[in-house]
Amino acid sequence: MLFEVDNITVTERKTTQQDTTLTKQQKEIRDIPDSHIKWLIQQIFKQKFSTIYVIVASILSICLNMTRPILMGFLFDKLDYWYDYHAEFGIDPPLTLYLSKIWLNGEIVIYMSLILILGIIAFTINISLGILNERVAQRTERDIRNDFFASVQSKSMAFHNTTKVGELMSQATFDVRMINVTISPGLRMITQAFLTASIAISLTFYYSWKIGLVLIAMLPFYIWAVRNYSRNIKPLTEKVQTQFGISNALLLENVSGIRVVRAFTAEKYEYKRFSKEIDTLRDDIINRGKRQALYLAPLVLSITISISLGLSVLFIRQGQMTVGNAIAINGSLIQLYEPTFMLSWVVYLTNMGLAGAKRILGTMKEETIILEKPDAKEVENVTGKVEYHNVSFSYHKLRKKADNNKIKEKMKKVRNTLQEITFSAEPGEIIAILGPTGCGKSTITKLLARMYDPDSGEILIDGNNIKDVTIESLRKNIGVIEQDVFLFSTTIKENIAYGVNRDVSDEEVIEFAKAAQAHEFILSFDDGYDTLIGERGVTLSGGQKQRIAIARAFLADPRILILDDSASAIDAETEEKIQIAMDNLLQNRTVFIITHRLSTIKRANKIIVMRKGQIVSQGSHNQLLKTSEDYRRVFGRHLDLPPIEAITTEELAAGGTK
Repeated sequence: MLFEVDNITVTERKTTQQDTTLTKQQKEIRDIPDSHIKWLIQQIFKQKFSTIYVIVASILSICLNMTRPILMGFLFDKLDYWYDYHAEFGIDPPLTLYLSKIWLNGEIVIYMSLILILGIIAFTINISLGILNERVAQRTERDIRNDFFASVQSKSMAFHNTTKVGELMSQATFDVRMINVTISPGLRMITQAFLTASIAISLTFYYSWKIGLVLIAMLPFYIWAVRNYSRNIKPLTEKVQTQFGISNALLLENVSGIRVVRAFTAEKYEYKRFSKEIDTLRDDIINRGKRQALYLAPLVLSITISISLGLSVLFIRQGQMTVGNAIAINGSLIQLYEPTFMLSWVVYLTNMGLAGAKRILGTMKEETIILEKPDAKEVENVTGKVEYHNVSFSYHKLRKKADNNKIKEKMKKVRNTLQEITFSAEPGEIIAILGPTGCGKSTITKLLARMYDPDSGEILIDGNNIKDVTIESLRKNIGVIEQDVFLFSTTIKENIAYGVNRDVSDEEVIEFAKAAQAHEFILSFDDGYDTLIGERGVTLSGGQKQRIAIARAFLADPRILILDDSASAIDAETEEKIQIAMDNLLQNRTVFIITHRLSTIKRANKIIVMRKGQIVSQGSHNQLLKTSEDYRRVFGRHLDLPPIEAITTEELAAGGTK
């Protein structure tokens, strides 16, 4: 993934940056091999004992199964010899006598017993083999899903801003599940298929090199059939999984936006969109099924066995082969039917698993722009002093899709969001930020929480560059309430207590809910604080969701609080109550408020006015009314303005005071 920062791409940074600047997790991600096949093998062999046992047990099971045709050959040779022995003396025993005499022959009984015992042993081994193979598959699936989740959690906001949630869901569920199926029973099938073929060919050469040459002559056709099948099924499998991800993403988006769909009566339109994608998925699966039906390896094997049987009869008549040898040869070849049919399934499963592994690895290997230094220190006892020094930042579009549906790692500059931002906030100050839409207000606060890193300049908290402290300790000291409040589909109490790494009493939850003016409406629900609020809090109004979010932030007790237009859905009376609560709760806390509400702005110690990514003025309410045209333009229709006064560049940098 390309991402230009200070004229250096992340791809270039990856090669130039020393490992000492990377965290353990980032090193682990970079140590992941680029080959998805090699990565998948590494994942499987994390459980070395179980994996090796599966392979060894598979080999042993095949050896036992392939020994049985040999023993059957010996048995029939012995029966044939015994019958011929009596025939020499003119004895033609009836069938009942013949069969009764068999049981008196010790060698025949031994062969029959060995065949039975080997079958029982192979059956027992297969039981343990199946259990351990499934254990390897399930644990590998769990590890990959955990690693994938941790990787996605660690990505920068640039990644999440350009990635469809449905695609990630598809990878975390369907693709990981396909890897599981590749391992169980895929791992065992692969071992059995190749080993059975090797033993069968070896036995054939041992008993009859002439028939062995026939096998060698037919082998290229067999290999061609399997390889051609694999080569054709691979792109179809990848196409199915990609289309499955597209359909899943569309479904998730539609369900999430169902209120908008119904508001615009767009059900038929969305149904057509979804049906189109599902029809494409259906067609892709049918095309893959057609390709699977054209698997020619069984036909090649049938022709080979037919030739072998014909030659065996000929060689027996010529006295060049015994009946037992013929049974051993053709019995071994017949054993190839199962692995041949398994091979088509294995190729299908393997391609599904490898396609999933390729997609998952591609996501995990995407570089995150937020790098934490391994020697980063915990920031403690934060007082809340914040300084921005010449901070500039630009957004970029990432991962543009090409016409061939393959993701190109391509960078495209969209706009300069912030330019040379410089200001400071003292502990306990309230900083209001205002300006027109798109001027960079929210971006300033996102940089503070390291959702992104600036292209240039630095941000300090209590004199510490935020790049020199751990991300966890930084964000633990910053509370954020955004305009678009996100609540989890659990109880109100659990949403308020979310993110607090300690046991929270009901009294604390109630205390901060009261402070956020949420207690009264919470009690109006039948289940009170145990009320389930639904997906993203859909059962609550905008103002109710924001008050719960405010209570959540207060309970987390951050030293720095960011309110991104958090009172936009709250009526004036409730907002006044919340402001009174803030006066009590925000002691010794630095607060950044993004708003255009005059009542909120007037409470600020410092007001920053933005335009086109730059600070055009800063100061108190009264100062800006006298000195800032932009600020006067916002409130000019509601206030009697004093005459405008000029302000110098030095005074602007100093905070707008004269």
